[in-house]
Amino acid sequence: MIYINLNKKKKIVTSININTFININTSTIKKLLIICLIMMLTATSYGCSKVSKSSSSNVTTTSLNQELKEKAKVYKNEEYQNGKVPLQTYIKMEGKIIQTDNKNKQIVTKSDRFILDNNGTKYQMICGEKITVKVGDKVNVYGTYYGLVQVDEIDVIMN
Repeated sequence: MIYINLNKKKKIVTSININTFININTSTIKKLLIICLIMMLTATSYGCSKVSKSSSSNVTTTSLNQELKEKAKVYKNEEYQNGKVPLQTYIKMEGKIIQTDNKNKQIVTKSDRFILDNNGTKYQMICGEKITVKVGDKVNVYGTYYGLVQVDEIDVIMN
């Protein structure tokens, strides 16, 4: 029993029975422990499944890029200039990188804009992949045409 003096002037003693105040028995503690264990196991298994999914997504991305490369269409410069290429078409274009907006001015990395010279005609591109290429490289570019090209894949052509 706990005795608490609530009024200091008058000596009145109030008692609180701790067992009635906190009514937890051993079966309730066991239930709480089991619930905590289930939650920890669920969280652990969720984390493990995320790791395995991310490693399988790399394989999926590679096969997806290969599939898109096969579906990409090659258009003539006249078709681009005459508006014959439909917007949001997946295209392939070969050319030489002649300019970039990168601070370095010599490399192209993700999110940089660059100019591709295709047989004397210049096209603006936006690099969407994590590869680094240099100004002056001959490349095959795969991407979506929006009037400019959002580049998804760049293959450097070795001379």
